[in-house]
Amino acid sequence: MPTQVQVRSYPGWPQVARARFFAGLSAPAVLLVPDERLRLYRNLDAFGVRAYPEPSPYAVRERAHLVLGYRAALEPVPEDPWAGGLILEAGKSYPRSALLSALATLGHTRETDVRVLGEVVEVGELRLEFFGETLERLSVAGEEVDRYRLAPAEGAKPAATAPLLALTRGPVWVEQPSRLPEEAWALIGDRLAGVFAPWPEAETVPSRIEPLVPYRAELKRFRRDLEAWLAEGRRVVLFYKHEKGRDYLLRRVLGDLPTRVSATVRPFDGVLLVPGSFEGGFLDPEEKTLFLTEALLYGFSGSSAVRRTFLRGEGVTDPELLSIGDYIIHPEHGIGRYLGLETREVLGVRRDYLVLQYRDAGRLYVPVEELPSLRRHPATSDEPPALSSLSKKDWKRTKEKARRSAEELAQRLLVLYAKRRQAKGTAFPPLPDWDPLIEQNFPYALTEDQKRALFEVFRDLEADRPMDRLISGDVGFGKTEVALRAAHRVVGHGYQVAFLVPTTLLAEQHYRTFAERYRDLPVRVAMLSRFTPVGEARRVLADLAAGRVDIVIGTHRLLEEGVRFHRLGLLIVDEEHRFGVAQKERLKELRDGVDVLMLSATPIPRTLYQALVGLKDISAIQTPPPGRKPIRTVIAPFDPLLVREAVLAEMERGGRVFYVHDRVASIERRARWLERLVPEARVGVVHGQMSAAGIEEVMLAFAHGAFDVLVATTIIESGLDVPLADTIVIERADRLGLAQLYQLRGRVGRRSRAAWAYLLHPPRLTEAAEKRLAAIADLSDLGSGHLLAERDMEIRGVGNLLGPEQHGHVRAVSLEVYAEMVAEAVRRLKGEAVPERPHVTLDLRVSARIPPEYLTDPTARSRVYAALAKARGLAEVGRIRRGLEAERGPLPEEAQNFFRLTRIRLLAERRGILSITEDRGQVQLVVPAYPPPHDPKRLEDLPFPVEVTRYPPGFRIPKAALALPVAEAVERLLSAL
Repeated sequence: MPTQVQVRSYPGWPQVARARFFAGLSAPAVLLVPDERLRLYRNLDAFGVRAYPEPSPYAVRERAHLVLGYRAALEPVPEDPWAGGLILEAGKSYPRSALLSALATLGHTRETDVRVLGEVVEVGELRLEFFGETLERLSVAGEEVDRYRLAPAEGAKPAATAPLLALTRGPVWVEQPSRLPEEAWALIGDRLAGVFAPWPEAETVPSRIEPLVPYRAELKRFRRDLEAWLAEGRRVVLFYKHEKGRDYLLRRVLGDLPTRVSATVRPFDGVLLVPGSFEGGFLDPEEKTLFLTEALLYGFSGSSAVRRTFLRGEGVTDPELLSIGDYIIHPEHGIGRYLGLETREVLGVRRDYLVLQYRDAGRLYVPVEELPSLRRHPATSDEPPALSSLSKKDWKRTKEKARRSAEELAQRLLVLYAKRRQAKGTAFPPLPDWDPLIEQNFPYALTEDQKRALFEVFRDLEADRPMDRLISGDVGFGKTEVALRAAHRVVGHGYQVAFLVPTTLLAEQHYRTFAERYRDLPVRVAMLSRFTPVGEARRVLADLAAGRVDIVIGTHRLLEEGVRFHRLGLLIVDEEHRFGVAQKERLKELRDGVDVLMLSATPIPRTLYQALVGLKDISAIQTPPPGRKPIRTVIAPFDPLLVREAVLAEMERGGRVFYVHDRVASIERRARWLERLVPEARVGVVHGQMSAAGIEEVMLAFAHGAFDVLVATTIIESGLDVPLADTIVIERADRLGLAQLYQLRGRVGRRSRAAWAYLLHPPRLTEAAEKRLAAIADLSDLGSGHLLAERDMEIRGVGNLLGPEQHGHVRAVSLEVYAEMVAEAVRRLKGEAVPERPHVTLDLRVSARIPPEYLTDPTARSRVYAALAKARGLAEVGRIRRGLEAERGPLPEEAQNFFRLTRIRLLAERRGILSITEDRGQVQLVVPAYPPPHDPKRLEDLPFPVEVTRYPPGFRIPKAALALPVAEAVERLLSAL
């Protein structure tokens, strides 16, 4: 390999940037690429340059841009460039004597098939028309062509003796040099000008371009970005592969933006569409131009035939947005299966109805405006819930059994709650001179959720009863900062703090964090794990017992019998679910009378359930740090092409990749496989059976950029922070639990750019594994760890809490309904009022729906219905309407009626109305008791008569006296109440 010449390296450039750079070089120039990537460089016409992919021996002598695959570059060809065939192109110059000599070399002579007729030369069926030495026109059998390769005559084919690369001229550029065969380097010699990859013997040129993140078919996000770029005065060049794709983008995405279609790249203040089969995308800040490709928009080039599930991370799936097959709880009829939306016309009135299937083929049609009264039953085990019958008695009996169980549980909870309140602990009041000292080394401002959690923790510490609080928050959301400040308060009062973590790596990280924050304070921080040297561990244990260690951070070693504390005041437990039963029993001994603070991104079901029903205090940190973006999640069958694409996509934007292979015995073999699959990447390995020094060395090297890919076991699950790692590939994700998957996914996305998590699985999945993967994909929004823990409860159940078996009742009525029953029972036993959930029966004879002619996409219609069902105020309804009209235009009459019914429902709930019904002669509004609250003067001011009724209690509007639509009259009456 050449070492004596100055070679430039351009690592991390997307393919389209490489093609543009190569096209801008002076000819002749040579680009060597792997054979499978030759297709990307076949046509550089978009940049105004004619490229010669796999050129003939004659073409290599021209001043041109040559693109050679690695195999073709070494293929033997005739040394005489004229002997292997002659490329003829209109517009090029061919001296007559040289042309005739070349034809003779190929076996074409005047004696065989060549005729010279003045300015015309004919070779068999080939006709060449010249103007001087310039070839003006060429035709074959009378048909005009621009370019033609004339092959040697029969029997004149020369011997192939020289590699094609040896005949080329000009500087050579290499893509993926690590894959170039050794014999090619000798042929290149001192002509090597640069490489498009990291190269130890090359000078790395600082990149002036910024690679773009793939859109993975998120065209709405692409449209938003386009608008932002154009507003900033930037230009956009979009390369498309097919005219159909171009037309679709022009019609459905680019819309009213300034666009132009061009054969080549040229200045245009808008979006310029140019044909080109490139990949990737980048911003050129100097030219203020973005270059994008169709492959960047749709992603997954090379393995598109593999079926996979792609789930956006732009927002959690709306809980009201139903999918066919979901199980729905109707307040009066119980559990049914959702079959879809259906438009029905009854007595001349058109409405959209939710169709629910019940036991014995029963069907219930629920008006879509009653969506707020329905609940989704997510199923609480691998078995789906049993469907209810349409008999109201069946559901009533089921709810009554669950209610009795909830009342019994509530009584037990109150007894335990009272005992907890009576237990004596240590109070840690504020220390005005000490408390602010820990804030000095904190470089960020606390989020609002962190402030609230810290306030609640300090309030518990200041009380004279033991604290038992759970801090629930996503990885990287700042739970450790709250714990650190709580520890500071306790240490300030002369007590010790034990911080229990599940892994050695996490212990190391927390130890460095605490040591850094306490470096200027009189606080001794120590660490205790299985990798702590024996002599040091003995000293730490002795100092703990003597009170000379203030804060100890450790793994399971802290729970061993020989560990003694001088005066333990606070126990912090990170990720409780990682500890076994025996360790939790030891925890119970440690926590007797001690303040306890638990941290978790995904609390285990039992812990979360205790918090939900009031047995354990909980603080949720759900506000992400500024600039954080959701992690996009891809669920797919294992596919080497997908793995390669994921790694290369991250490398091209300068990032790093975690690859999780949770088998120590085969992890080295998997690393070697990855090196063969992605030879451009540098691969490192880490697992729990390595020495502590070895683990730390590899992790630090990865964090500092020594490796592009880190193959690891689940040792990286907790707490590891590598900011440049923005892609994680999890092999056999079906074997891991929800909490593990969530924690692993949280290892990426620590910066403000989009991160990717690939959850790979075998072609066939068990039902439980499918549910786990679907759950973590659904909850891909920031701050959804708490919600994922709730989903875990629903999949696994809550277990035997306080003795009785609740899981059967939870499965029968759903976790949400059962938890509400428990909460209501607790309030009743405490003597507190239990507010009734408002529910309005609305039956007005008006056609009200979102017509499919107005909003054609069924998912979009469901999303509007869901948004209106969740709306809690008239202003919110107005905002939804304005957004819909801005996107689709004025509402048709039926849609206007639906928005009016939504406003009527909200007003009726606020006024305490039970039902609003219409018959042939009147409209009746029913309230709970007579007399209904109202202002007689305001009723008199209405432009229609209103009667106050005793039976039923409420108001009546005679339809004969109405001069305006019924729905409008009802809305005006409700506004007057």
